[in-house]
Amino acid sequence: MKKTKYNYPIATSKPVTEDYFGTKVTDHYRNLENLKDPAVQKWFKAQGGYAESILDNIPGRDTLIKKMEELRQRKAYSVSNKAHIVFNIKVTRDDQYFFLKRQKGAETAQVFYRKDEHGEDELLYDPKDYKPETQKNYVINDISPSWDGRYVVIAITHSGSEISEMIILDRSTRKVLPQIITHCYPDITWFPNNNGFAYLHRPVIDVNSDGIWEDMKMVRYYIGDDPKELEVFFSKNTHPQLEIGPADLPHIVLLDPLDKYIWGYVRKTATSKYPATYYATVAELEHGIPNWKPLLTADDQAEYGALINDSYVFKTVKNAPNGQIRSITIGKEALGASTLLVDSKADTIIDDFAVTSEGIYFTRIKNGVESKLYRVQEGKEIPIPLAQPAGTIRLTSKGGSYADISIKTTGWLNAETRYKYVNKQLIEANLSPLTSYPEFDDFVVKEVLVKSHDGEEVPLSIIHKKGIKLNGQHPTLMFGYGSHNISMRPSFAPMTRLLWVAQGGIFCVAHVRGGGEKGDAWYQAGRKTNKPNTWKDFIACTQYLINENYTCPDKMAIAGGSSGGILIGRAMTARPDLYAVAISSVGVMNTLRLEKSPNPTPGIRDHGISTDPIECEGLIEMDAYLQLQEGVKYPATFLTAGMNDPRVVAWQPGKFAAKLQAYNASNKPTIFWVDYDSGHGNGNTESQVIKMFANMFSFAFWQLNHPIT
Repeated sequence: MKKTKYNYPIATSKPVTEDYFGTKVTDHYRNLENLKDPAVQKWFKAQGGYAESILDNIPGRDTLIKKMEELRQRKAYSVSNKAHIVFNIKVTRDDQYFFLKRQKGAETAQVFYRKDEHGEDELLYDPKDYKPETQKNYVINDISPSWDGRYVVIAITHSGSEISEMIILDRSTRKVLPQIITHCYPDITWFPNNNGFAYLHRPVIDVNSDGIWEDMKMVRYYIGDDPKELEVFFSKNTHPQLEIGPADLPHIVLLDPLDKYIWGYVRKTATSKYPATYYATVAELEHGIPNWKPLLTADDQAEYGALINDSYVFKTVKNAPNGQIRSITIGKEALGASTLLVDSKADTIIDDFAVTSEGIYFTRIKNGVESKLYRVQEGKEIPIPLAQPAGTIRLTSKGGSYADISIKTTGWLNAETRYKYVNKQLIEANLSPLTSYPEFDDFVVKEVLVKSHDGEEVPLSIIHKKGIKLNGQHPTLMFGYGSHNISMRPSFAPMTRLLWVAQGGIFCVAHVRGGGEKGDAWYQAGRKTNKPNTWKDFIACTQYLINENYTCPDKMAIAGGSSGGILIGRAMTARPDLYAVAISSVGVMNTLRLEKSPNPTPGIRDHGISTDPIECEGLIEMDAYLQLQEGVKYPATFLTAGMNDPRVVAWQPGKFAAKLQAYNASNKPTIFWVDYDSGHGNGNTESQVIKMFANMFSFAFWQLNHPIT
């Protein structure tokens, strides 16, 4: 390691050289993959401690924390429509409301209940009451009421882990039943008679084990039974004819207790993002082994659907990259026999949809940022005007037997608002009061299309204060992802991106290929050997901001997380001259070795596998760790890892940090923040979230020479 002004904890290098189809690859820090090695753990802990010593002394970091806290405290309370990864406003068929509510100043959300939409809020459960003797900060990451609302399953986790323990609350007595169900992944379907439910069981819960995502199975549980006695009814062992692999995900859905059918899904996570779809009778949910009948194959590229009478309604991108909504009559199971309900359009993609007794509601979205709402009526698309333009619209219904539809809209500058659609009118139906943020009133959003290296037009969202001078000197933070068909949709974030702008910065989102903003073709154009489009799109967006005098390389910061680490790592290694700061949060940085991690299958599906010569070449090209070169002047870099992360193992960013600290010739800092009380970001407390963003933003402002006020 060259001498720098930063006294990094030094990682031992034990190089391993391997031959990949004639290409020699040397992995200088393969030894850091052994997280059970005491010397490796010592290095990770030393890196975490060293990072804290730097971050704690960045000018203005504590000011940002105070400002974030003030913005958080401004709301009297907030009702979550999701708890990190799942939706959590649950409405029963007789209109009882169960939801998560975070009260002013609280670290975590609690479970609340309303007898009806306009009833008083009743506290049902506080996660502080769960195992207080452990002194852990428990967080609720799923709730599921029974159809009649008597029981509520509450899934609880801590320290950033996504593996849950579940308890059952009897609402009639307000008491928690004594049974605790362990090894859970929140995925609950209640039986029609409310006497039990099915859930997804995970045999392995060690996040650093190779089996953490394997052999998951659907299990029946009846109220009062011993949860240790598993009754498995849907798995690779119960249904060998379905050829469920070790890492494939079986899953069931019952949308209404009066439905005739349950839906079974098997997603082969290593090969397809789309599941194979099956159906069985509702009676088979509660007893015996379901006789699953095939409905759609994974090759039909269909997402989860819903039932209207005897027709299964679903969205597909088969031969329609921007999406179609179709229906299949049960008994005529084939995509070719399906009926087209909503057709594809060239300039928009079909995003969300919901079925009701009044018809089908759906949204079309343009460039991932302009969303509009429609209703299908007598075969025609009827537009539904909104109170204000929406960047994102989310739809929820009770199913095809009910008229109810819930519509949530939000945007870069518009807080989420919930509506009901009654008698052809939108009626505001928020469960928590909207809060005023006058300090953001003079912000503007500019949506532009940027030509990439091959002429493809890439959507770029730019948020800044009104009337700024384009002098090329604005501290700019551009975020990107570009993987797994996930779109970076507009959402209202006062504590993070809007606070960056309030501090005098420009915040941008580059909607690069590999995401889903412009349909399935956009996703495919950023997968596997097409992956270079992802960071080349990002670099083109960077160049646009510089050419238009928004910023300059000395004022340019980039950020991404998870699989977005590929984007950040390859942008900074391909064009280190364009960036002053690079931030990768729990990022994938070593794609060639991703298949050796505890969670390999999503990476194999979207990035490739090293045993295929063509895909292996692509993996090497997108591997930011391997692309680091000694003696190059790289940007100031901030990397994070969560030691309880079940998705991106800590050695992925760890190896990159070790090599960059040794190779970087710029004398700019490479800070590797290791958190032993966090995971992938799901399940963190409010204070953890605030600290994470304050660290990232203050590091960027510090290195961009911009004061925090």
